[in-house]
Amino acid sequence: MTLDECKQVVAKVQLGDNRQVDRLVIMEWFDTIGHLNAADAIAAVKMHRQESTDYLQMAHVIRNAVRVRAKRAIDSGPVYCRTHDFYPLPCDRCKEHPEEVSF
Repeated sequence: MTLDECKQVVAKVQLGDNRQVDRLVIMEWFDTIGHLNAADAIAAVKMHRQESTDYLQMAHVIRNAVRVRAKRAIDSGPVYCRTHDFYPLPCDRCKEHPEEVSF
């Protein structure tokens, strides 16, 4: 995600608990969750709010973003090997795994 997208994620977090946010806070969040897809991160925040009353931390967003991505992969059907057509992952021939394929 971009820094601007991270600001949107942190703004969603802030709306849920009124935490104080400044430039340093946003930079820390970006450093920790910046590798995530922005839409997945926002969905992860929403997921946390729906399932927990715990204070939302960056680790929660990362964990839930993985769940969001996994659910999307399952919903989109099986993932096949890029080298061996129609071999579902993990591929028995080249040992490619689903986590090695970007969705």
